[in-house]
Amino acid sequence: MRGGGRIFVILGIILALVAGASVFFLLANAEPPPAETPKTKIVVAFQQVSARSELSAEQVGEVEWPLTVPTPIGAFERPAEVVGQLSKQPIYAGQPIIRDMLISKEDAEAQHSNAALILERGQVAVAFGVGAGSNVAEAIQAGDRVDLLVTYSVEVLNPGTGQGTGSYVVTHKTLENILILQVGLWPRQVDGQSPESGGGAVNIVTLQMVEQDALALKHMENTASNYAFVLRAANDDQIFTTEPVTLEYINRRFNFGIPGLGQ
Repeated sequence: MRGGGRIFVILGIILALVAGASVFFLLANAEPPPAETPKTKIVVAFQQVSARSELSAEQVGEVEWPLTVPTPIGAFERPAEVVGQLSKQPIYAGQPIIRDMLISKEDAEAQHSNAALILERGQVAVAFGVGAGSNVAEAIQAGDRVDLLVTYSVEVLNPGTGQGTGSYVVTHKTLENILILQVGLWPRQVDGQSPESGGGAVNIVTLQMVEQDALALKHMENTASNYAFVLRAANDDQIFTTEPVTLEYINRRFNFGIPGLGQ
């Protein structure tokens, strides 16, 4: 073999070794493909759905849900299962739709009001008068949760003489974590036509609570000097311990230095 031929053979061997080494290096350093996360299908809202409205095909859709995240209890697998049903509450875009959010048309057309259909078993609905100052400047909406602050101003009597010694004013938190079912009047059918509700400023809300709390609420509504709701943050169901607020409390906490009230 001539010298030129040997050179080509040697170059070929060298190139083959380089190519082999490159392939080995790439294979040795290649990352294994990520393990596929098992998924299931659930139905979510693609658009916002208002309370007590019929779900349309455009408002919902099917998405893959990773099984590494707990699947919402009562979730649906196919959009056809929810289309045509009625929402009990507002449903927001991207929110999984579960059975407790919906009412079938058959149930809605039975002899029940909208309020009765969405009440939890063992709870009652009670209407309560409000104004701009007591309903958080009309920020409260159906589905929110609130606490009730109540002020009493009572005349203090001297046990010995029976004469009044002045008024005693105290403010305290009473009922907590109350669910707002409706703000304003409930929509109603008029001659079989579309639902109507009262317009203008909101002066009444409907609340859900156990019956004993409803009794306490109506008593406070009729006897308290003042009352106001405070709005809770979304998904905040904590129960807080508070102290009744009196003039003595204000004097002590903020150091007014009012004589005779203590510090």
